[in-house]
Amino acid sequence: MSLYSYWTQFFPPRDGAPITEANVSRLDGKVFIVTGGSSGIGYELARILYGAGGKVYMLTRTKKNAEEAIERIKSHYVGKDVKTGSLIFVPMDLSDFESVKLAAQQFRESEGPDGRLDVLFNNAGTGGWKDAPRTPQGHEHHITANSVGHFLLVRLLTPMLNQTAKKSPKDTCRVVWAASILVEMKSPIGGITKEFLEDPFGEKYAGILYAQSKTANWFLATEFARHQSESGPFGSGIVHIGGNPGSYNTNIWRHVKDLIQYYLVYPTLRDPVYGAYTYMWMGFSNEVTMEEAKAGNYAICDGRWHPGQRADLLLAIKGEDAGGLGRSKEFFAWCEEKVKDFV
Repeated sequence: MSLYSYWTQFFPPRDGAPITEANVSRLDGKVFIVTGGSSGIGYELARILYGAGGKVYMLTRTKKNAEEAIERIKSHYVGKDVKTGSLIFVPMDLSDFESVKLAAQQFRESEGPDGRLDVLFNNAGTGGWKDAPRTPQGHEHHITANSVGHFLLVRLLTPMLNQTAKKSPKDTCRVVWAASILVEMKSPIGGITKEFLEDPFGEKYAGILYAQSKTANWFLATEFARHQSESGPFGSGIVHIGGNPGSYNTNIWRHVKDLIQYYLVYPTLRDPVYGAYTYMWMGFSNEVTMEEAKAGNYAICDGRWHPGQRADLLLAIKGEDAGGLGRSKEFFAWCEEKVKDFV
């Protein structure tokens, strides 16, 4: 790790995003899911996808917030010479596995047997939350809302993703996983500790819990890419990619009680539309391939590859047979065990 790798994520090159709303290709006939699409980065992403003709499913918790977001998005294009797509709200609480299962079912029913899902953007999540409540199934809140809930959603939607991948150009069906600058700044050695996997409630510091949950998303992206096969349950031809979309002034800060920390970071927070540009690069760029995904390559704002992650994290995504820690594979199996009653 170098000082430059931190600097370039807090202060990315001005106007450096390769894919923006000004040049994104038409998305007519394409289907997308954006989790947490009613605010922040997810809202901006849903707005741009809709404006390019995409069919966008907004999976989020609160109906009122989703309906207001959809109305704002539609109003944005009133009077503009733009052929828009469609926006569909599906209720989902990522911290509740029953809710995730119902959302996946509602999506599949809406799309029908010949439906498609071109890109799943796993954007939603919670910030660091001191004394966060246990989930309805009794699990630790951060790892569930940010990571395991998305793991379950992907498992339930893999048949639809697989179906889409088979009739799409190579490497264009994707799942995008949101990480964070705190992956490298606050996650423990190895990204996720064995102690946490044995006792998730043993860790009390919200910053560490958040950083581990975001590291978990990168680990899952890498392992989903590696676990694919023609006959297995994880699909084939679906590119999973993880990365840091950047730091933005969104409501993810609502649970942060440390105002000193917030105001120290505030000058570096950007307009969330740039986070949407990062997701679009991860979702659409030809630079993102299955080979990059299996290697565990990690995207950063505004659509670039990380210049060099922490050495211990790179060991964590490397198998033990190759001299690594095998932690990402271990976490993948841990998630599979947690959701086994819901798939």
